[in-house]
Amino acid sequence: MEPAPRSPVVPESGSGVAGWWVSGLVFVMVLVVFRGALEGGFVYDDFPRIVEAEGRMTSIWPPIWMVDGQRPVVRLSLALNHLAGGLDPVGYHAFNLVLHASAAVLVLLVVREGGRRLAERGIGTNSARRRLVVAAAVALIWALHPVQTSTATYVIQRAESLAGFFSLLAVYGLLRGDRVNRLATGTIVVVAVVLALGSKPSAVVLPAMLLVVDWAVVTGSLRATVRQRGALHLAAWACLIVLFATGAVASLWRSEGIAGVGFARAGSTPLEYAASQLSAAAVYARIVFDASAMSIDHGPEALQPGWTRPVGVAILVTLLGLALGGLLRHRWWWCLPAMMLLVMIPTSSIVPLADPLADHRLHLALLPAAVGLVAIACFAVDHVPARATRPVGVLVSILFVGVLVAESQAVRSRNADYADPRRLWDDVVARRPDHVRGLVNRASVALREGRYADAEMDLRASAGIQPGNPVVMMNLAVLDLREGRAEAALRRLDVVSVVGREDPLFHAARADALRDLGRCEEAVEACAASIRIEPGNVRTRIVMGNALADCGRLAEAASVFRTAAEKAREPALRASARFNEGNMHFIEERMEDAIAAYAAALEADASHAAAARGLEEARRRAR
Repeated sequence: MEPAPRSPVVPESGSGVAGWWVSGLVFVMVLVVFRGALEGGFVYDDFPRIVEAEGRMTSIWPPIWMVDGQRPVVRLSLALNHLAGGLDPVGYHAFNLVLHASAAVLVLLVVREGGRRLAERGIGTNSARRRLVVAAAVALIWALHPVQTSTATYVIQRAESLAGFFSLLAVYGLLRGDRVNRLATGTIVVVAVVLALGSKPSAVVLPAMLLVVDWAVVTGSLRATVRQRGALHLAAWACLIVLFATGAVASLWRSEGIAGVGFARAGSTPLEYAASQLSAAAVYARIVFDASAMSIDHGPEALQPGWTRPVGVAILVTLLGLALGGLLRHRWWWCLPAMMLLVMIPTSSIVPLADPLADHRLHLALLPAAVGLVAIACFAVDHVPARATRPVGVLVSILFVGVLVAESQAVRSRNADYADPRRLWDDVVARRPDHVRGLVNRASVALREGRYADAEMDLRASAGIQPGNPVVMMNLAVLDLREGRAEAALRRLDVVSVVGREDPLFHAARADALRDLGRCEEAVEACAASIRIEPGNVRTRIVMGNALADCGRLAEAASVFRTAAEKAREPALRASARFNEGNMHFIEERMEDAIAAYAAALEADASHAAAARGLEEARRRAR
């Protein structure tokens, strides 16, 4: 049984001011430790979901971000980033960093309010100052763990950060419910549930999480929870049911393209997927204690070592045992293992994903572990003999500082990896040389950096492991084009034509090959197919303009080049497009239009010597 309630909790004088100062300190510390994230560019899934999807991020209204098959809250945030700075990765990283620091403050508030609620039930301490210190410790241990780089530094994984942030907001609204009116509390909780689901479908467990927190922390009784806040919990569940009924949540599950979400992973049943997650639990546990075990792409091979399955079973049994044991003994802490299980359930069984293991799924699951760690430390200090209280307290403080320093160093190292994508993929391939996706992505980095020999070596190694892999074939086709082997490139592309129809890279590569072979009309059609899928790709529009020029359709080519220039954010691309437009006008002897286009090219890039010569010649002829 729980202890009998003590006297009412009275806030200490000045605790509100101290709370603001400590919250600000936590926010700043997270920003300082993670500042290296700003030096990184886009990596891995950032390219297809942000760079190559630029055409779907060009406006806030009309709200195509609501219906384009992606998570709408995430899509809206990306559209806002694009509106503010185009494809400059600094703005995207800054958003992620501020979001993570804000989540750390929200963790502090949640833990402090949870402590207050427990104190009102006679559990824990009546000292508001101590509750604040404990909450700050939890927030820092959670926020500065190096695995958080997988959400704070890896741009597209803001989906996990946003879902976690709104989940925390819902929990905070519940815990603060006695200090605001019921309507305000209900509004905060329901809106937070909707936004969390709009960020990532794994938030389906949020109503259950709210029930567990209310039951374990606020009331200590399911009956009391239903009696006091039954309407609030009913609203949270009803919100989820309505989203299911209207198809809104279902559309999130059936995200199109590369979202990789569905009720069955390719090659496995939901039951088989759930079984694989027993091994995943063991890997996740290792990651928590060993930052070197993190990886941007583990792949299914990480689940194959024989030790993972029994360790995973032991972890699951332990968490279930702790949750049930604490519940039966009416201990508040039963919610910690229960919350860990709840947070991980969606990606472990309810929502099988294309990847069976990913670091970012630990984002919110780390919080119950951090709370438990700090709670055990407090218990140890409170239950040692009086004469040992001070030395034990000093020892605990030293260990706490040591943990934060170790976490900060690991964060710095991991952010340096993200700033150099070659290091990320070198690590993946070094662990598993036969990991095709690791080889392909390392080759993609090499292609972007102009290291074509390295790219070809990795791609040919990938082709030897998976000869029919369409991504490998398309990248080899790109290399063939660079080496002037247009026919070989076209043959490779024909092999993957069935699976490449929805890939803009496939059509763009075909356009290059067809143009090199002199089949200009077919090249125009291939460019048009690529642009239909990816309207924002300026380079493909320039290729299309060149193909139209090859066909003698100069006026159409000029129009395409002009459109490409209008869409280009990079000065060099804008200058190239306007220069080509000027050439079309010059050939057709429309000198005034040619002068305007050449001048615009020089305005974008004053060093464009060819545009300067074209402008001088067009002016001479115009006279």
